[in-house]
Amino acid sequence: MGVILKCRALGFKYGKTRILEDISFEVESGLFYAILGKNGSGKTTLLHCLNGILQPDCGNIEIGQQDITTMSRKQVAQQVSLVPQEHLDVFPFTVLDVVVMGRAPFLKMTQTPSDNDYRLAMEALKVLASENLANANFNRISGGERQIALLASALVQTSKIMLLDEPTNHLDFNNQYRLLSKIKELCRTRKTSVVATMHDPNMAMLYADCVIMIKNGRIVAAGHTEEIMTTTNINTLYETRSVEISTLGNKNFFLPESAVAGLKLKGKSC
Repeated sequence: MGVILKCRALGFKYGKTRILEDISFEVESGLFYAILGKNGSGKTTLLHCLNGILQPDCGNIEIGQQDITTMSRKQVAQQVSLVPQEHLDVFPFTVLDVVVMGRAPFLKMTQTPSDNDYRLAMEALKVLASENLANANFNRISGGERQIALLASALVQTSKIMLLDEPTNHLDFNNQYRLLSKIKELCRTRKTSVVATMHDPNMAMLYADCVIMIKNGRIVAAGHTEEIMTTTNINTLYETRSVEISTLGNKNFFLPESAVAGLKLKGKSC
């Protein structure tokens, strides 16, 4: 494994409002990084800086040992893809057409996708075991299926670095785990580096190799998941009191003390 992305002393502000301050970390090939923090902590802003959508006012970002400021938007897009948290309805394209849109950074201004681009798009769907969606109307499939399609589009764009903004947002119980399992498999089989903002620390505990905790625009803890995910760090990050719950495996999970107290209350069955 090698370092594929570096972030050094990164800072960003909207007008006079400081959003990110002194953000430093490295991303290694083939690992899943979870960014945890409360709403408004700067998680999404950080992702947008990492792929060049936003320009930091201080610090620097390196992609494959090249300063992002020396790279064109197309060069960045060929190495870093982004799956946003929210997406608007598109024209009635098929899922395959939406996936092919991920090839845009590799096409010239007036060039249309080739048969090879469509072949690569179908392969991306097959990797995610979703080739059955290829001819479906993107606007008429479920939220979970849309997320799979957008993930396939990001994959056909590049499998080097994928940035995911709350990838399980709006997904049901089953599809949350299904999607994250597929993402984890990409890390293992394709050495894809994944950086994902997440709300649920237990999801991060289950899937992430490393965790970056951000509070008020600053990193308060970062490192390997097993080392960083402690009650002390969870309490600091979310400003609450939590309890660590042992499981049958080697992963421990966390619940707020209020939730644990509620579980201890006895009630009549429904």
